[in-house]
Amino acid sequence: MHSPRALLFHEFDGASDPLKAIADHQQVHYLRGYLADLGASSIIEEQNYFDRDYLAEFSAFYGVSAAGYPNVCRRLHVFFGPAVLRQDVEVAASGDISAQKSLQSRYLGYIVLRPIPKAPLGRTVLAWYEDHTVMTPRVVSPSREYRCNLAGIVLKISGLAWQQQDTGVGACATVGLWTMFHSSAFDDHHAIPTTADITRSAHETASLGARVFPSDGLTPYQIAEAIKAWNLSPLIVEGDKRLEMGLTAFNPLRFSASIAAFIRSGYPVLLIGELAGNGLHAICTVGFRSSGNPPIDHDSTEVQDSWISHIYVHDDNVGPNVRLKITQGSEGEAVLTMDAPTASTARTGLSLPAISYADFVPSRMVVGVHVDLRTSAETLYSTALQTADWLRKAVNALTPEGVHPTGNTVSARFVRLSEYLNIELQKTLGATPDILSRVRLALVEQVRPMSLHIGLIRIGDANSAPIMDVLYDTTDSDLNHPVFANIAYSAVARFGHSFLMEALPRKFPLGVQIDAF
Repeated sequence: MHSPRALLFHEFDGASDPLKAIADHQQVHYLRGYLADLGASSIIEEQNYFDRDYLAEFSAFYGVSAAGYPNVCRRLHVFFGPAVLRQDVEVAASGDISAQKSLQSRYLGYIVLRPIPKAPLGRTVLAWYEDHTVMTPRVVSPSREYRCNLAGIVLKISGLAWQQQDTGVGACATVGLWTMFHSSAFDDHHAIPTTADITRSAHETASLGARVFPSDGLTPYQIAEAIKAWNLSPLIVEGDKRLEMGLTAFNPLRFSASIAAFIRSGYPVLLIGELAGNGLHAICTVGFRSSGNPPIDHDSTEVQDSWISHIYVHDDNVGPNVRLKITQGSEGEAVLTMDAPTASTARTGLSLPAISYADFVPSRMVVGVHVDLRTSAETLYSTALQTADWLRKAVNALTPEGVHPTGNTVSARFVRLSEYLNIELQKTLGATPDILSRVRLALVEQVRPMSLHIGLIRIGDANSAPIMDVLYDTTDSDLNHPVFANIAYSAVARFGHSFLMEALPRKFPLGVQIDAF
């Protein structure tokens, strides 16, 4: 029987810091550096914490080991700013709203410590670095809000869960899938499975004679089966380049555009590929850094996010929110290399070993999407490029003599209809309330009932300012690919669309026309 234990209060990087006691792991070095860059100052330790994920692992594997693993974990809550003392928690626990807000305002997240010496880092959710680049913000749509209860005090943190693989219950692909299932894209109808649940479901119909526990990793077929087992559909995007050694890879532009589209849609992306010198590996992409537009030629249509240079991944070998740079390999393939964050541990005074990370060449993207989303990302993209290119030609053809024609940009992604009506249109038309109201009501009253998730093609000018949105039905086949409506943000865009409709009526049935100007 476990004995009751008091909360412990530690100074970050102090003599009693629990992370320093397990500092022989690369992941711990990364976490300490990451937290130092966030300005961490204090840690509150719950000495007795029952973690749902570890209890499932314990039941499936560790509970029958002769090593006698305990079933209780520890949980560390990390704060920045002035030291958090016991009296601060006592006041907050008394119901004092001001004290609770003070703790919340300094909360950096939590780390679960499992009683597994070789893999102690369990479910971990940490805050993102502060974003200082307003013009090219970090896009982390898959992040969600986690709520923790510390002695009756509710603490919230936005992020996506990460944990270290233990190979007993889950290897890198299992942990990546586990992160995917935590995404904000999924609602209460999609329960978040434990790593043990994921490993079992992957073996249920595709074990091929392999034992379930300990887990040596999952095959692509098992990954797809695990996704289907949890009421989602596996969407797989294969690399489009064949390398000399027979490996498959991505063209950097296609890689960037595809991964950005899924992240903007709220879906994390499991990347499977070759880790130089270490064989196959899987990591989970949870965000990317948007970028400014390069110069676009007047006779060119560019995919908006095809020039992004950095993504953020959860890698069980390193840690959460790892910043990777998209580079080009010797054969023109996309290669991911580790890139230090803007903040640097050199400023924190910590003495930490360098993080070792080999070049990673992704060959396959795996995404778990809602079952009602049947349109493929490839079809949506090809349609987007074709539509945007023809609209550019039509608009330029109508450009008055003496006015220099311009190129345009296009993006394609999946989005909830409710999010489009609420958030997307608010961002685009919020400065003109009358037009915003008119467009929202027109979409509800003039367009046939739309699907829960829609395909959004956004065509923009050379600076990515919206010209037209086209809304596609995602519940039909790629062959039919029906359109709900199109929203023109300028008279020029509408004239261009009307010109196309007269010239090529069968090629551009873009649904109900709604003007937003």
